[in-house]
Amino acid sequence: MGVRSGGNIRTMDVVLRPISDRFFHEHLLPFFQRAMGDAPGALESLQEQLGDGQARMLCERMLATALPGGVGSVDADPWADLVDRLVFLHWTEGPAGWEVGEAEAGYADGWDEALHLALMVEEADYPYWDARGSRDVRDRFRFRPREDVGLASLLAGLWEPFPEFPPDQVFTTQGRGEYSPVTRYAFADWAWRPAKKVAHWQVNLPRKLERLLTREQARMKLPSLPEKEEVLAYWLGKQPQPPPLTVAFSGLGPRAANWIRELGALTAHLRGAALAKQGLAALVTKGSGVRI
Repeated sequence: MGVRSGGNIRTMDVVLRPISDRFFHEHLLPFFQRAMGDAPGALESLQEQLGDGQARMLCERMLATALPGGVGSVDADPWADLVDRLVFLHWTEGPAGWEVGEAEAGYADGWDEALHLALMVEEADYPYWDARGSRDVRDRFRFRPREDVGLASLLAGLWEPFPEFPPDQVFTTQGRGEYSPVTRYAFADWAWRPAKKVAHWQVNLPRKLERLLTREQARMKLPSLPEKEEVLAYWLGKQPQPPPLTVAFSGLGPRAANWIRELGALTAHLRGAALAKQGLAALVTKGSGVRI
């Protein structure tokens, strides 16, 4: 399957949601895998495991008109609604089956800005101070996400671990996607990471954030970076607000003034998922508030 891309990145947002690791592992991954070749059978099996009335109704609606075959044999609109509900809501196990739990706060930002922030943290040589150079890196990364770049890889839609189904065929918002069983490489407009991976990111986050501030100190040619400890404490959730005035990232244009606060929001979301032993799911959307 070749790489496909489309849309204008300036109109796209990215959404991060905490997800139930067990529900995703035990039910959603097998469901999507089976649905590639037998969507009606997958829907019938899933329906038996759910106690959520809305999801069951969507299954019934598709089963009423489904033909034998994969996801192309069911109605597209209820399929998209079902996938959106399954992947991006928080599920808990109840007496009648898996149900939608209380809504949990997610993270949303412009896709380009969120990817920029993630690369600042994850890539030791990302040229965040160079508007044109950093944009070139992000453009290449978006249309061919690299592996092992932590949160940035997730935001770009890379799948780790490799799925047993093509995720861009489950659903898509921008038409991006590649699925190669030979090289075990897959990316799409949505992706997820298991709880163990999220916990690993959280363990390594302090070191990466400190590395970023050390790079910023070197960029500014300062013997020390004022407010360094306060900024780091804010990013790590040890301080509720960032310092009111900071030297870090000054002189890099109007966007840079918000980087410290925006990075705090992103790291808080990662920290919350790790502490709750949850996975994370990411979805690139087009336009504010649009998901599928």
